[in-house]
Amino acid sequence: MSSSTASTSSSALPRPSSIRHELRALAGLSAPISLAQVLLILIHLVDTSVLGRVSVEDLAGASIGRSLGFAAGCIGMGIAMALEPLASQALGAKEPERAWKAYRVNLRLGVLVWIPTVSAALLATFLLPLLGLEPIIVERARAYLLGQAPGMAATIAFLSTKTLLQAHGITGPAFAGACLANVSNVVFCNLLVRGDDALRSVNLPPLGLPRLGAFGAGLASTLAYLVLVSFVGGFALRQRRKTASQPAARAPGDPAATTVSMGTMVKLGTPIGLQLLAEIGVFTMASLLSASFGAKVAAAHQIALALATFAFMGAIGISGATAVRVGLAVGAGQSARRPGLTGILLGGTVMTVPAIVFWSIPEHLASIFTSDPEVIALGARLLRIAAIFQLFDGVQGVAAGALRGAGDVRVPFVVMLIAHWCVGLPTALLFGFVLGAQARGIWWGLTAGLIAVSLALVWRFLRISRGTIARV
Repeated sequence: MSSSTASTSSSALPRPSSIRHELRALAGLSAPISLAQVLLILIHLVDTSVLGRVSVEDLAGASIGRSLGFAAGCIGMGIAMALEPLASQALGAKEPERAWKAYRVNLRLGVLVWIPTVSAALLATFLLPLLGLEPIIVERARAYLLGQAPGMAATIAFLSTKTLLQAHGITGPAFAGACLANVSNVVFCNLLVRGDDALRSVNLPPLGLPRLGAFGAGLASTLAYLVLVSFVGGFALRQRRKTASQPAARAPGDPAATTVSMGTMVKLGTPIGLQLLAEIGVFTMASLLSASFGAKVAAAHQIALALATFAFMGAIGISGATAVRVGLAVGAGQSARRPGLTGILLGGTVMTVPAIVFWSIPEHLASIFTSDPEVIALGARLLRIAAIFQLFDGVQGVAAGALRGAGDVRVPFVVMLIAHWCVGLPTALLFGFVLGAQARGIWWGLTAGLIAVSLALVWRFLRISRGTIARV
């Protein structure tokens, strides 16, 4: 059965599964999710590539703007991800109506947090001069955020919709939608960033289009995500009609089968959002610290970070699939240990591939995005450090997914906070500034934080999965 046509029943766990069965189920769910995530990151890689050939200042500014947008959007993303345990556990317990109502609450809450999200990101740009960033980089960062602002709402809506479909075992629409979004973004980004130069490069007559630089890249991202959320939203409505026509597994009057309060969503989503903020925030801080060493260092950092993020999408797919499998097990009243540990092992194994690539050909990878020899040389050195932390990043990403599927969201937030901000950031400051390693020292600090997170989250999952986990 294809991922795009799988039904709720195909994802359920009628009996305890074997490791072989779990691997097949995880692979079937995670492969399309990972491919979709890779394509989503490809949107930003296209931005990076186009901007990198326009100006170093636009590339550095967009990098900072994108990082601030991600950091400010963490609570919204956390709200969207709160749907993972609610929807998958409801479907594991044969309650599709509850999953749908959770989705509707999730969308409403996501819209509510969008305005403060955009406001926080834009206000943060006025603090950038205090970190020693050049005025032109601050200006380009703010311009990128203004263009990206509407797309931040579309991003939250897409994450919610994708999560609902994943819980049903339907992963094809996110992949197909990401393909459409990428095609759209290639066109939008080139036209909006480069203006008439883009038309001349393919022997088309000029139309008087201006070069919008970083603002154009942000606007192109918005348009691409609007295409994406419109596409997957149609499949969510189709799945709703399908499940609504099926007989209910529980009595319609049973509140437990249908009711999901906004308070429950906030209770789950806020710690997940803060967990993301603790992780994304430290990477944002690393971008800001790198930018204080100059535009070329900021550009090299952005190239290495973009490639590392691109590689991490494989782990993100496995993390989402593991959250679904753990949630289905919890909803069915079964042990979540086997699906969780199988996912964690698979995540660490998959991440060995990008680690080998980063270590072997870093110069070739960096040269995809820029022709500046200094940026290429530094980017290559950072990619070799990224090769080391890939394994730990994969393990922690999937372990966090397993814990989300179980509804365990508060402890992972505390773990992220302590590991990244009390271990990773101090190490980055020590190596980067005190010992003079600059950007390389900052990346060694990020690695230290990821090692601490991966060990702690695996230990946490082992501890809570010793018995049956209660539903949220």
